Amino acid sequence: MLLKKKDKKSVSPETAAISEIRDKYEVKVATVVDDSAWVKTRASEIDPDKELHLAVELDGIMRLFRKLRNFVGVSSNNIYWNLTRTPIRQILIPTPERDYVSLINPKILKLEGEDINCVEACGSVPGKVFVVRRKPFVSISGYTLEKQYIELEYGSKDHCMGGELIYSSYSNKEWIIQHEMDHLEGITIADKGTKMVWDFRC
Repeated sequence: MLLKKKDKKSVSPETAAISEIRDKYEVKVATVVDDSAWVKTRASEIDPDKELHLAVELDGIMRLFRKLRNFVGVSSNNIYWNLTRTPIRQILIPTPERDYVSLINPKILKLEGEDINCVEACGSVPGKVFVVRRKPFVSISGYTLEKQYIELEYGSKDHCMGGELIYSSYSNKEWIIQHEMDHLEGITIADKGTKMVWDFRC
């Protein structure tokens, strides 16, 4: 009788896609340990009329890594690739309605309210957790992949946590936005943190 061949180990579509783009663009999560120059370089603006293909390609890569790594937000400085010499000015962030959108050439319009101490970790700063001071309200602008100009608002400038209380940045989109916008300036939680509260590498 014929014996049925043993099935190969199944691979998720996301894992297969990551493998394909790694081979094509040398894509990987950029860290201060292995890719410090990339992480700490200020991201460059792109021309949506001439370079939209870069933003579309990066959007797909960011979405894959967000799903596989459970990132709450992603900036181009988090993802190394060989298509450009420096990170491009693009972030993948949650909208106020909890969907995700890629913003091209995003800019902070307003940062308001009293500073709040936030506990933050980062895929580009592996194994470490810092306290970072963030504002309770932020508004930003940018262009979607459809080249539509949009403005988004997060949080409340009147919101006050008070004193030295510390909160996780994962629960508040306004802090996620500030974290990703810092990345575009080449700034990490290790640069901005007021103190390190945990080092998993020790």
